[in-house]
Amino acid sequence: MNKITEFPRKPRRGTRLKGDDKVELLVEVARAYYEQNHDQGQIAQSLGISRSQVSRYLTQAKELNLIQFRVIAPNDRITVIETALEQRFGFLKKAIVVPAFNLQPAQLRKTIARACAHYLEQLIRPGLRVCIGSGRTLFEVCKWLRPTRVPNVSVVQAMGNVGHEAMDIDFNQMALAAANAFRAKVLFLNAPAILGSGTVRELVDANPTIKEALKMAHAADLYLFGIGSLTSDLIFTRGGIFTLQDLEQLREAGSVGDICARFFDIYGVEIHSSFEERIVGITLDDLRSNALTIAVAGGADKVLPLIGALHGNLIKVLVTDEQSAGAILDYERR
Repeated sequence: MNKITEFPRKPRRGTRLKGDDKVELLVEVARAYYEQNHDQGQIAQSLGISRSQVSRYLTQAKELNLIQFRVIAPNDRITVIETALEQRFGFLKKAIVVPAFNLQPAQLRKTIARACAHYLEQLIRPGLRVCIGSGRTLFEVCKWLRPTRVPNVSVVQAMGNVGHEAMDIDFNQMALAAANAFRAKVLFLNAPAILGSGTVRELVDANPTIKEALKMAHAADLYLFGIGSLTSDLIFTRGGIFTLQDLEQLREAGSVGDICARFFDIYGVEIHSSFEERIVGITLDDLRSNALTIAVAGGADKVLPLIGALHGNLIKVLVTDEQSAGAILDYERR
Protein backbone atom coordinates (compact mmCIF):
# COMPACT_ATOMS: atom_id res chain seq x y z
CA MET A 1 0.00 0.00 0.00
CA ASN A 2 1.35 3.36 -1.01
CA LYS A 3 2.01 5.95 1.62
CA ILE A 4 -0.40 8.89 1.57
CA THR A 5 1.28 12.28 1.84
CA GLU A 6 -1.83 14.51 1.67
CA PHE A 7 -5.20 14.70 3.32
CA PRO A 8 -8.26 13.65 1.30
CA ARG A 9 -9.26 16.20 -1.33
CA LYS A 10 -12.04 18.52 -0.25
CA PRO A 11 -15.20 18.11 -2.36
CA ARG A 12 -16.45 21.26 -4.05
CA ARG A 13 -19.15 22.98 -2.01
CA GLY A 14 -22.68 22.10 -3.03
CA THR A 15 -21.77 18.90 -4.90
CA ARG A 16 -23.36 15.59 -4.03
CA LEU A 17 -20.93 12.75 -4.44
CA LYS A 18 -22.15 9.68 -6.30
CA GLY A 19 -20.77 6.41 -7.63
CA ASP A 20 -17.03 6.33 -8.28
CA ASP A 21 -16.47 9.81 -6.81
CA LYS A 22 -17.98 8.70 -3.51
CA VAL A 23 -15.96 5.51 -3.45
CA GLU A 24 -12.77 7.44 -4.20
CA LEU A 25 -13.43 9.78 -1.30
CA LEU A 26 -14.14 6.87 1.06
CA VAL A 27 -10.85 5.23 0.02
CA GLU A 28 -8.90 8.44 0.60
CA VAL A 29 -10.45 8.95 4.03
CA ALA A 30 -9.73 5.34 4.98
CA ARG A 31 -6.12 5.60 3.85
CA ALA A 32 -5.61 8.85 5.70
CA TYR A 33 -6.97 7.28 8.89
CA TYR A 34 -5.55 3.74 8.78
CA GLU A 35 -2.34 4.13 6.79
CA GLN A 36 -1.24 7.66 7.60
CA ASN A 37 -2.52 7.64 11.19
CA HIS A 38 -4.25 11.03 10.85
CA ASP A 39 -6.94 11.35 13.50
CA GLN A 40 -10.57 11.94 12.61
CA GLY A 41 -10.36 15.57 13.71
CA GLN A 42 -7.55 16.31 11.27
CA ILE A 43 -9.40 14.63 8.43
CA ALA A 44 -12.63 16.45 9.28
CA GLN A 45 -10.81 19.79 9.28
CA SER A 46 -9.22 19.10 5.90
CA LEU A 47 -12.64 18.29 4.40
CA GLY A 48 -14.60 20.96 6.20
CA ILE A 49 -16.97 18.45 7.76
CA SER A 50 -17.69 17.12 11.23
CA ARG A 51 -15.86 14.30 12.98
CA SER A 52 -19.12 12.34 13.00
CA GLN A 53 -19.24 12.55 9.20
CA VAL A 54 -15.69 11.18 8.99
CA SER A 55 -16.80 8.34 11.26
CA ARG A 56 -19.73 7.66 8.93
CA TYR A 57 -17.41 7.64 5.93
CA LEU A 58 -15.20 5.03 7.64
CA THR A 59 -18.27 2.93 8.49
CA GLN A 60 -19.45 3.10 4.86
CA ALA A 61 -15.99 2.10 3.66
CA LYS A 62 -16.13 -0.99 5.87
CA GLU A 63 -19.63 -1.85 4.62
CA LEU A 64 -18.39 -1.65 1.03
CA ASN A 65 -15.46 -3.94 1.97
CA LEU A 66 -12.97 -1.21 1.14
CA ILE A 67 -11.36 -1.74 4.55
CA GLN A 68 -10.20 -5.23 5.49
CA PHE A 69 -8.43 -6.38 8.61
CA ARG A 70 -6.29 -9.43 9.06
CA VAL A 71 -4.73 -10.78 12.24
CA ILE A 72 -1.52 -12.68 11.60
CA ALA A 73 0.18 -14.78 14.27
CA PRO A 74 4.00 -14.86 14.06
CA ASN A 75 4.13 -18.57 13.25
CA ASP A 76 1.25 -18.73 10.75
CA ARG A 77 2.05 -20.57 7.53
CA ILE A 78 0.35 -21.10 4.14
CA THR A 79 0.82 -24.85 3.87
CA VAL A 80 -1.08 -25.33 0.59
CA ILE A 81 1.33 -23.02 -1.25
CA GLU A 82 4.32 -24.56 0.53
CA THR A 83 3.34 -28.00 -0.74
CA ALA A 84 2.78 -26.68 -4.27
CA LEU A 85 6.26 -25.13 -4.34
CA GLU A 86 7.91 -28.28 -3.03
CA GLN A 87 6.14 -30.37 -5.67
CA ARG A 88 6.98 -27.98 -8.50
CA PHE A 89 10.68 -27.67 -7.66
CA GLY A 90 12.09 -31.12 -6.98
CA PHE A 91 15.37 -29.72 -5.62
CA LEU A 92 13.51 -27.72 -2.98
CA LYS A 93 13.48 -29.58 0.33
CA LYS A 94 11.31 -27.14 2.22
CA ALA A 95 9.23 -24.04 1.54
CA ILE A 96 8.22 -21.70 4.35
CA VAL A 97 5.47 -19.37 3.13
CA VAL A 98 4.14 -16.78 5.55
CA PRO A 99 0.99 -14.67 5.27
CA ALA A 100 1.63 -10.99 4.67
CA PHE A 101 -1.05 -8.32 4.51
CA ASN A 102 1.21 -5.27 4.65
CA LEU A 103 3.30 -5.34 1.48
CA GLN A 104 5.34 -2.26 2.29
CA PRO A 105 8.95 -3.45 1.67
CA ALA A 106 10.25 -2.66 5.17
CA GLN A 107 7.36 -4.42 6.91
CA LEU A 108 7.43 -7.35 4.49
CA ARG A 109 11.11 -7.89 5.19
CA LYS A 110 10.41 -8.03 8.93
CA THR A 111 7.59 -10.56 8.46
CA ILE A 112 9.67 -12.91 6.33
CA ALA A 113 12.78 -12.46 8.48
CA ARG A 114 10.96 -13.43 11.66
CA ALA A 115 9.86 -16.73 10.11
CA CYS A 116 13.37 -17.39 8.85
CA ALA A 117 14.94 -16.69 12.24
CA HIS A 118 12.51 -19.05 13.93
CA TYR A 119 13.36 -21.81 11.43
CA LEU A 120 17.10 -21.21 11.73
CA GLU A 121 16.96 -21.51 15.51
CA GLN A 122 15.61 -25.03 15.10
CA LEU A 123 18.41 -26.02 12.72
CA ILE A 124 21.47 -24.88 14.64
CA ARG A 125 23.39 -27.80 16.08
CA PRO A 126 26.84 -28.23 17.65
CA GLY A 127 29.77 -28.01 15.24
CA LEU A 128 27.80 -26.36 12.41
CA ARG A 129 29.65 -24.05 10.00
CA VAL A 130 27.31 -21.25 8.96
CA CYS A 131 27.94 -18.85 6.09
CA ILE A 132 25.97 -15.58 6.23
CA GLY A 133 25.26 -13.78 2.96
CA SER A 134 24.01 -10.30 2.22
CA GLY A 135 20.79 -8.35 1.91
CA ARG A 136 18.35 -6.16 3.82
CA THR A 137 16.01 -9.06 4.63
CA LEU A 138 18.90 -11.09 5.96
CA PHE A 139 19.88 -8.13 8.12
CA GLU A 140 16.41 -8.35 9.67
CA VAL A 141 16.84 -12.09 10.22
CA CYS A 142 19.95 -11.45 12.30
CA LYS A 143 18.04 -8.97 14.44
CA TRP A 144 15.24 -11.49 15.11
CA LEU A 145 17.55 -14.30 16.27
CA ARG A 146 17.18 -15.09 19.96
CA PRO A 147 20.32 -15.77 22.01
CA THR A 148 20.90 -19.52 22.28
CA ARG A 149 24.13 -21.17 23.36
CA VAL A 150 25.16 -23.88 20.89
CA PRO A 151 28.64 -25.46 21.27
CA ASN A 152 31.32 -25.14 18.58
CA VAL A 153 29.28 -23.24 15.98
CA SER A 154 31.28 -21.12 13.51
CA VAL A 155 29.93 -18.20 11.48
CA VAL A 156 31.64 -16.67 8.46
CA GLN A 157 30.77 -13.93 6.01
CA ALA A 158 29.77 -15.06 2.53
CA MET A 159 31.47 -12.07 0.90
CA GLY A 160 33.47 -8.95 1.67
CA ASN A 161 31.99 -5.62 2.64
CA VAL A 162 30.19 -2.85 0.80
CA GLY A 163 29.94 -0.47 3.76
CA HIS A 164 27.15 1.66 5.15
CA GLU A 165 26.99 3.85 2.05
CA ALA A 166 25.07 1.19 0.16
CA MET A 167 22.06 0.11 2.23
CA ASP A 168 22.85 1.18 5.78
CA ILE A 169 23.95 -2.34 6.58
CA ASP A 170 27.36 -3.82 7.25
CA PHE A 171 28.15 -7.43 6.43
CA ASN A 172 30.60 -7.68 9.32
CA GLN A 173 27.83 -6.65 11.70
CA MET A 174 25.46 -9.23 10.25
CA ALA A 175 27.93 -12.05 10.73
CA LEU A 176 28.71 -10.81 14.24
CA ALA A 177 25.02 -10.60 15.16
CA ALA A 178 24.43 -14.20 14.06
CA ALA A 179 27.54 -15.37 15.90
CA ASN A 180 26.48 -13.57 19.08
CA ALA A 181 23.04 -15.19 18.94
CA PHE A 182 24.59 -18.67 19.02
CA ARG A 183 27.68 -17.78 21.07
CA ALA A 184 29.68 -18.83 18.02
CA LYS A 185 33.14 -18.17 16.69
CA VAL A 186 33.06 -15.60 13.86
CA LEU A 187 35.39 -15.17 10.89
CA PHE A 188 35.28 -11.86 9.03
CA LEU A 189 36.15 -11.21 5.42
CA ASN A 190 37.95 -7.92 5.95
CA ALA A 191 38.09 -6.97 2.30
CA PRO A 192 35.88 -5.20 -0.25
CA ALA A 193 33.10 -7.33 -1.69
CA ILE A 194 34.58 -6.68 -5.13
CA LEU A 195 38.20 -5.63 -5.49
CA GLY A 196 38.97 -2.45 -7.37
CA SER A 197 41.98 -4.11 -8.98
CA GLY A 198 43.86 -7.38 -8.86
CA THR A 199 42.31 -10.80 -8.32
CA VAL A 200 41.01 -12.73 -5.33
CA ARG A 201 43.80 -15.25 -5.83
CA GLU A 202 46.39 -12.52 -5.36
CA LEU A 203 44.54 -11.19 -2.30
CA VAL A 204 44.38 -14.63 -0.68
CA ASP A 205 48.06 -15.32 -1.31
CA ALA A 206 48.96 -12.11 0.52
CA ASN A 207 46.45 -12.37 3.42
CA PRO A 208 46.34 -15.60 5.48
CA THR A 209 43.33 -14.47 7.56
CA ILE A 210 41.24 -13.80 4.45
CA LYS A 211 42.39 -17.12 3.03
CA GLU A 212 41.20 -18.91 6.17
CA ALA A 213 37.81 -17.17 6.12
CA LEU A 214 37.23 -17.90 2.43
CA LYS A 215 38.24 -21.52 2.91
CA MET A 216 35.56 -21.90 5.57
CA ALA A 217 33.01 -20.01 3.47
CA HIS A 218 33.55 -22.41 0.56
CA ALA A 219 33.11 -25.41 2.87
CA ALA A 220 30.16 -24.31 5.02
CA ASP A 221 27.44 -26.70 6.15
CA LEU A 222 24.71 -24.06 5.91
CA TYR A 223 24.37 -21.01 3.67
CA LEU A 224 21.88 -18.29 4.55
CA PHE A 225 21.44 -15.55 1.98
CA GLY A 226 19.16 -13.00 0.39
CA ILE A 227 18.44 -12.63 -3.31
CA GLY A 228 19.37 -9.48 -5.21
CA SER A 229 17.17 -7.87 -7.85
CA LEU A 230 18.36 -5.79 -10.80
CA THR A 231 15.30 -3.56 -10.48
CA SER A 232 15.52 -2.54 -6.83
CA ASP A 233 18.73 -3.76 -5.17
CA LEU A 234 21.45 -1.41 -6.34
CA ILE A 235 23.62 -2.17 -3.36
CA PHE A 236 26.82 -2.60 -5.35
CA THR A 237 26.35 0.50 -7.49
CA ARG A 238 25.38 2.60 -4.47
CA GLY A 239 28.50 1.38 -2.72
CA GLY A 240 30.59 2.39 -5.73
CA ILE A 241 31.73 -1.19 -6.27
CA PHE A 242 30.70 -1.34 -9.92
CA THR A 243 28.99 1.04 -12.30
CA LEU A 244 25.52 1.38 -13.75
CA GLN A 245 27.11 0.44 -17.07
CA ASP A 246 28.22 -2.86 -15.55
CA LEU A 247 24.66 -3.38 -14.33
CA GLU A 248 23.22 -2.64 -17.77
CA GLN A 249 25.59 -5.15 -19.36
CA LEU A 250 24.41 -7.81 -16.92
CA ARG A 251 20.79 -6.97 -17.70
CA GLU A 252 21.41 -7.18 -21.46
CA ALA A 253 23.05 -10.57 -20.94
CA GLY A 254 19.82 -11.86 -19.39
CA SER A 255 20.55 -11.53 -15.70
CA VAL A 256 17.51 -11.44 -13.39
CA GLY A 257 19.25 -11.36 -10.02
CA ASP A 258 22.25 -12.28 -7.94
CA ILE A 259 23.42 -14.04 -4.81
CA CYS A 260 26.44 -12.31 -3.31
CA ALA A 261 27.27 -10.60 -6.64
CA ARG A 262 27.08 -13.87 -8.59
CA PHE A 263 24.51 -13.11 -11.29
CA PHE A 264 22.25 -15.61 -13.05
CA ASP A 265 19.44 -15.74 -15.61
CA ILE A 266 15.86 -17.01 -15.32
CA TYR A 267 17.12 -20.60 -15.71
CA GLY A 268 19.71 -20.25 -12.97
CA VAL A 269 22.62 -20.20 -15.41
CA GLU A 270 25.43 -17.95 -14.20
CA ILE A 271 26.00 -14.73 -16.12
CA HIS A 272 29.73 -14.16 -16.24
CA SER A 273 30.72 -10.62 -15.38
CA SER A 274 33.80 -8.54 -16.06
CA PHE A 275 34.51 -8.44 -12.32
CA GLU A 276 33.89 -12.05 -11.28
CA GLU A 277 37.58 -12.73 -10.61
CA ARG A 278 37.53 -9.77 -8.21
CA ILE A 279 34.55 -10.99 -6.11
CA VAL A 280 35.68 -11.82 -2.58
CA GLY A 281 33.15 -14.44 -1.58
CA ILE A 282 31.29 -17.63 -2.27
CA THR A 283 30.40 -18.99 -5.71
CA LEU A 284 27.20 -20.47 -7.11
CA ASP A 285 28.93 -23.86 -7.18
CA ASP A 286 29.31 -23.60 -3.39
CA LEU A 287 25.51 -23.38 -3.19
CA ARG A 288 25.10 -26.46 -5.38
CA SER A 289 27.13 -28.54 -2.94
CA ASN A 290 25.67 -30.84 -0.30
CA ALA A 291 25.30 -27.95 2.12
CA LEU A 292 21.88 -26.69 3.19
CA THR A 293 21.08 -23.47 1.34
CA ILE A 294 18.41 -21.14 2.76
CA ALA A 295 17.14 -18.19 0.74
CA VAL A 296 15.07 -15.51 2.43
CA ALA A 297 13.40 -12.95 0.15
CA GLY A 298 10.02 -11.54 -0.78
CA GLY A 299 8.26 -8.84 -2.74
CA ALA A 300 7.28 -8.41 -6.38
CA ASP A 301 10.83 -7.43 -7.38
CA LYS A 302 12.20 -10.72 -6.05
CA VAL A 303 9.90 -13.08 -7.97
CA LEU A 304 12.04 -13.46 -11.11
CA PRO A 305 15.31 -13.69 -9.15
CA LEU A 306 13.77 -16.40 -6.94
CA ILE A 307 12.54 -18.31 -9.99
CA GLY A 308 16.02 -18.19 -11.50
CA ALA A 309 17.62 -19.38 -8.25
CA LEU A 310 15.08 -22.20 -7.94
CA HIS A 311 15.63 -23.30 -11.54
CA GLY A 312 19.37 -23.25 -10.92
CA ASN A 313 19.12 -25.58 -7.91
CA LEU A 314 20.62 -22.89 -5.69
CA ILE A 315 17.93 -23.06 -3.01
CA LYS A 316 17.07 -26.02 -0.79
CA VAL A 317 14.94 -24.04 1.68
CA LEU A 318 12.92 -21.01 0.63
CA VAL A 319 11.44 -18.52 3.09
CA THR A 320 9.08 -16.04 1.44
CA ASP A 321 5.61 -14.48 1.60
CA GLU A 322 2.37 -15.79 0.13
CA GLN A 323 2.10 -13.17 -2.64
CA SER A 324 5.63 -13.85 -3.89
CA ALA A 325 5.12 -17.61 -3.67
CA GLY A 326 1.84 -17.33 -5.55
CA ALA A 327 3.50 -15.24 -8.27
CA ILE A 328 6.24 -17.87 -8.62
CA LEU A 329 3.66 -20.62 -9.10
CA ASP A 330 1.66 -18.49 -11.56
CA TYR A 331 4.81 -17.93 -13.62
CA GLU A 332 5.55 -21.64 -13.65
CA ARG A 333 1.99 -22.49 -14.78
CA ARG A 334 2.35 -20.09 -17.71
